[in-house]
Amino acid sequence: MLKKSCLGCFLQSTMALALGAVLFALILAVFAPWGFFLGGKFHLMPGWQGIGRLHASSGDFVLYLWISPASSGRTYNFPYFNGWGYLCTPRGEKFKLRVTGGMHERTGIDSNGKAMHLSLHQRPWYYGFAGTYESRPRLELRGRWQNPDLVMDDGGTLSQAFLPDGSLYKGPPRNQPAVREKLQIVFHETGWLGFGGGCQAEAN
Repeated sequence: MLKKSCLGCFLQSTMALALGAVLFALILAVFAPWGFFLGGKFHLMPGWQGIGRLHASSGDFVLYLWISPASSGRTYNFPYFNGWGYLCTPRGEKFKLRVTGGMHERTGIDSNGKAMHLSLHQRPWYYGFAGTYESRPRLELRGRWQNPDLVMDDGGTLSQAFLPDGSLYKGPPRNQPAVREKLQIVFHETGWLGFGGGCQAEAN
């Protein structure tokens, strides 16, 4: 009886989760249809993941990100995203980043040509338990969808976050380095890389 009871609970929980996922997808299909067609291709789950390379004078930085539709809490119902990413440096370091961003106009299912901005900053797993934590590096990216890619530039924020030797600047914010160079990054859609690796992935 116990085994049957446990099996029944498991099946009920699985069905509840499946129905919840379907309901969530239906809500997004109504209020955020663009989330299923980012990059000009249909995705079964709303969202998009891409990888790109920043060719800095200190070496190549590889940036991977995953984004999905989110509520912005703003007056205008413009597309808004949140997600995660990681930045791999020429020194072999990897920074896990929180990603937020959005587009600047209402969008149907076609995001091609639409302007896009992304804000990224480090947020460790223990952020909710610590009073303060290191949020650097902080990057700001702006550009637009050029399907199937997302083409952006960093406005010089990478060169402010990292020193010429590729190491993270950790000094006082008032002495933040000046912009040395502005870099373009082209994100190409990629499969799921997770957060346990991916720094060696190709990003042409």
